[in-house]
Amino acid sequence: MFDALKKLKYGARVFLSRKGGEPEVIDVRGRPVSIMSGGDGPPFVYLHSTLGESMRWLPFHAAWSKHFTVYAPLHPGFGQSGGFDEIDSIEDMAFHYLELFDALGLGEVILGGVSLGGWIAAEFAIRWPERVKKLWLSGAPGLWVEEQPLPDLFRDMANVPRLRSLLFHDPDGYMAKMVLADNIEDERRVMGFQAMTVLARLVWERPYDPKLARRLHRIQCPTLLLWGGNDRLVPPAYGEAYRQHLPQSEMKIIPHCGHLAMFEKEAEFVEAVTAFCQ
Repeated sequence: MFDALKKLKYGARVFLSRKGGEPEVIDVRGRPVSIMSGGDGPPFVYLHSTLGESMRWLPFHAAWSKHFTVYAPLHPGFGQSGGFDEIDSIEDMAFHYLELFDALGLGEVILGGVSLGGWIAAEFAIRWPERVKKLWLSGAPGLWVEEQPLPDLFRDMANVPRLRSLLFHDPDGYMAKMVLADNIEDERRVMGFQAMTVLARLVWERPYDPKLARRLHRIQCPTLLLWGGNDRLVPPAYGEAYRQHLPQSEMKIIPHCGHLAMFEKEAEFVEAVTAFCQ
């Protein structure tokens, strides 16, 4: 009963927060890009994980929009965002976002993302450091830690309980079962197929960028590395690996939290990113 009430409360917050984000599809050099935006203040770009959470304007988007002008685009291959046939690598994703920022008239931005989105943000920042005022990464892969190799996400995609245990500290909690329900709706099946298609194109042969570590020194802005203390998909050791190559960075651990901090520990996640970016 308690978990059911929590789900209803979160659902109500999602419904109310939808009033703040304005969805649109814009043209970027002939490619449609789906993007939501809202708020007022310095430009703040959020790059989503493979869940495709930016298909909706969620409570954490709404919370940031009280301080920033938040832009939440969908990667090529997700939702109505096209141009995926031109994407073969993470570098292609970085160039895609360069062209999106140009189309939006964004010069210097606050940039961050979760998981795949964080990796893309890091790849963008090493190529165009002058375009990033502050950078934050949460649960981002991209590097390789030999002592803690990443699990095979493709093998576990069909096993929902196993997937929940990889993504959440408490796989039996209400949020884990709401984000990854046992009975998947048709819309979420499509999202899952899109996510696996994108991941297969980007990381099937190698789930990291062997050149990233030696290029991270190019990032000149302050950087926050925000990790769930119990992230089993991309463990905190990967945040430490980023920190070793980013002397101007700070690392913050959210205790009792898995890979998807924006859901499992939303308040701590939003507060940490907001305080850092302000």
